[in-house]
Amino acid sequence: MTPGLRRGVELFNSGRYWDAHEAWEHEWMPDRKGPESGFYKGLIQVAAGCLHYTRRNRRGTVNKWRSGADYLRPYLPEHGGINLAPLVSAVDGYLAAMGDHGWPELVMPIIA
Repeated sequence: MTPGLRRGVELFNSGRYWDAHEAWEHEWMPDRKGPESGFYKGLIQVAAGCLHYTRRNRRGTVNKWRSGADYLRPYLPEHGGINLAPLVSAVDGYLAAMGDHGWPELVMPIIA
């Protein structure tokens, strides 16, 4: 795992979703069209979805989680030293919960 990827995971796991987004974007930018592009876009968008969730923005949450999970699916079950399967599974469950009426009380995921 690269230092920037690791730093993003640490920030994400501590609930600092914007900072995780920035750390991963920094890793992604030098090779935006390369083979890691979807992996980083997926992580960035899942983090953005978590941030939207903390702000109670349903539309932003759903849009970012959906696209983030879709970007990560080709990299399942593991990529870059991250076990992605539990993260994508959690996001899929969150998306289902967001379809219900009211605001679901969710515990944000941790990246192992």
